[in-house]
Amino acid sequence: MPKTKASAPGENLNSVRVGKRLVSIREELGRFHGEHAWSQAQVARQTGLTQNIIHRMENGKGGQIENWLKVLALYEKEGYNLNWILTENNILVSKLQLQDATQDASANIRAELLKRLDHYSQVHNQEISDLRALLVSGKANW
Repeated sequence: MPKTKASAPGENLNSVRVGKRLVSIREELGRFHGEHAWSQAQVARQTGLTQNIIHRMENGKGGQIENWLKVLALYEKEGYNLNWILTENNILVSKLQLQDATQDASANIRAELLKRLDHYSQVHNQEISDLRALLVSGKANW
């Protein structure tokens, strides 16, 4: 059975897990903006916090609730889903927020696919009907 790392003083598993997710998001944000990964210093500037505070949060060392809220608010503003960050087992949770526009686009795509499926179904049903009639009449040459 693999050993799990014991938590250091001031560190708990929830903070460690959420901290790792904050690192993941910070590293992605630069790529979304056409840059290298954001640094802790960039996140600190964006939130009005210090780089040391961001470092401690990302490394599971806890922090004041006000600081967590500032970082979470920044990442939510950037389009990340807070449920993905905070939920223990987030495998079924979208990392990014689904905006109304995305939901509308999905509905439009779904409607178009259903329309095409109905069209193909009608075409193929007619072909099947014609083939059936040939078989029943005995006019099919094999």
